[in-house]
Amino acid sequence: MRSSVVKLKIGISPCPNDTFIFHALLHRLIEAGSFEFEVVFADVQTLNERAQSGDFDIVKISYGNLWNVQDTYGLLYSGGAMGYGCGPLLLSSKSNTLDPDIPIGVPGENTTANALLRFWAEKEKVAFIAEYAFFDELYLGLLKRNRMQSVVIHENRFTFEKDGLYLICDLGEYWEKKTGAPIPLGGIVIRRNLGQDVARQIDGLIRQSVEFAWRNPEESELFIQEHAQETEKSVVASHIKLYVTNFSANLGNKGEVAIRKLQQLIAPESGDVKPLFAYVRTI
Repeated sequence: MRSSVVKLKIGISPCPNDTFIFHALLHRLIEAGSFEFEVVFADVQTLNERAQSGDFDIVKISYGNLWNVQDTYGLLYSGGAMGYGCGPLLLSSKSNTLDPDIPIGVPGENTTANALLRFWAEKEKVAFIAEYAFFDELYLGLLKRNRMQSVVIHENRFTFEKDGLYLICDLGEYWEKKTGAPIPLGGIVIRRNLGQDVARQIDGLIRQSVEFAWRNPEESELFIQEHAQETEKSVVASHIKLYVTNFSANLGNKGEVAIRKLQQLIAPESGDVKPLFAYVRTI
């Protein structure tokens, strides 16, 4: 007898790392059993905000937003973006020096990018004014000189030099030097009310999906290109190589330590009000 269909609404970004990871799952190139998925693509801050409203069953969020949604969602071990040399960049359209009188564009209040900016500013005793905007608007603003300085994420770390922009600080590199931990950018969370068994199954499917993508990278090329902001193949390939790491298949102990360090920075009072993860692993 065929199991009842379980329909789940999933929210991810259109960035190459997410489309690479989820392509096989969303296109049923791996066996997903009774699960069916309705996918919604949105920028990271929109996903963060909609997660706070509980709009999705499964959603990619900034790790910096994790403790805002912890009552509703638990973290999965797979599908996220974490690694080394992959953090947000503080860029300027005019020089390598921060101008404290000019606002810094930031891709969302609840993003890890904002948390790392504030981490750097506190450590270096730098005063700044933040203005929040969508990440693609920030980079375009720098190019058009409508914005003088912004924190940028995703593919733009590969293009800013040829576009004539200036690096003020590599915020991810700064985090690595100060903490010794990988950079916790974003992770996949699932509604707690779906239960631990469903969470465990979905986690396994996402892991299978990224492993399929590593074995068959050509399968997802068209899907990635359809959604990417920057479509130059070399940029897309560099993006995937940098943001889809072993941590994307399994956070492991190092990944959890990095998240805990971010928690100490952002929400030290949160403690363990709710378990960090959506289910308890037995291995």
